[in-house]
Amino acid sequence: MATSVIEICNNALNDLGEEAIASLADNTKAARLCNQRWPAVRDAVLRAHPWNCALAQAELAASAAPAGWQYGSAFPLPADCLRVLSVCCGGADVRAWEVQAARILCDETGPLQVLYVRRIDDPRLFDPLLCETLTARLSATLAYPITASTALAQSFWAAYADKLREARGVDAREASPIAAPAPTSWLTAKMGG
Repeated sequence: MATSVIEICNNALNDLGEEAIASLADNTKAARLCNQRWPAVRDAVLRAHPWNCALAQAELAASAAPAGWQYGSAFPLPADCLRVLSVCCGGADVRAWEVQAARILCDETGPLQVLYVRRIDDPRLFDPLLCETLTARLSATLAYPITASTALAQSFWAAYADKLREARGVDAREASPIAAPAPTSWLTAKMGG
């Protein structure tokens, strides 16, 4: 498990055969690239899967601002929200909702209970496989700018996809299985039930 952003960056740089950096503020091409790319890589990997270590819950109140023409209410998202996973109101799932401009839009009056993937800035809170997946994506992202090799970049993107698949499998086994939805009346009719 990584203890710092620098450790994850150095793992990625080492995979690329580069020298380690001491700080994101170092005056080297590798440090500048890590400093520039790290926030987007972190957020993309966190958003790619509902990592157990990044899950959060919040209760949201409706905004006074209008929701627009499609929905009746708008609920501002928490500042650290990267991806909304589920939306409930009064203990029942909200069926029709969408995220627009950092708000959940729906026809409920609220409050909403939201399960979401949050941005985590402290790598000490990351799952070890999340750290490996972040390292793999950062290696893939930095491969071409550092080495100018398309083949190497493609190889690192494939390694990232493999690492993400492995981490998703392990992470998914650390929670109760999600029940399959009940069949709809259409499906019941088609099946002769």
